[in-house]
Amino acid sequence: MDFKIIGVVGQIAAGKGILVNYLTEKLDFSSYSLSSIVHAELNKKGIKKYTRQMLQEVGNDLRREYGDEVLARRILEVIKGQKVDKKIVVEGIRNPAEIKFLKKNPNFILIGVKANRELRFKRLLLRGKEWDPKTYEDFLKIDRRDIGVGQNKSGQQVGKCLAYSDYVLTNNKDVKDFEKKLEKLFIHKLFPSQFVGK
Repeated sequence: MDFKIIGVVGQIAAGKGILVNYLTEKLDFSSYSLSSIVHAELNKKGIKKYTRQMLQEVGNDLRREYGDEVLARRILEVIKGQKVDKKIVVEGIRNPAEIKFLKKNPNFILIGVKANRELRFKRLLLRGKEWDPKTYEDFLKIDRRDIGVGQNKSGQQVGKCLAYSDYVLTNNKDVKDFEKKLEKLFIHKLFPSQFVGK
């Protein structure tokens, strides 16, 4: 498969969505999320209302049953079945096996996104999603689980995944500052030929 695939991994509320939007809006990438596979599984079971923890548990169950790379394998099957551009961004990566599977494509690049923990909590409060934690203590619990504390090999392992990144971006300021970092990486470093003469 000759797709150019950018994988996105990062901590909760670090700015992964800003990165994905940048790639889809500025560079015409098509966006896919491993979470969509988990959502499809919940829909199959007739579950319409769910929490972050339920999503995590269903994803973990799928990995245990079908192999730790199952979400990446299924998302590539979805991509192959659709007529999409050759430029793909895959978000929602949370397990090293997903990275190893995606790295079979020679055009795969993994971008990590990090930010200060207190700042990420403030961002969660501002965005106000129904299932986001409302106290710092609750945030620490889900954040630790997400990065892999107390998780087995089929669980959430964002901390380990970040270590596989080809590039890691830090998002400790505002959106404008982060977009400058994205421009420097994507337009000036990774894809400059697409912007010659523009």
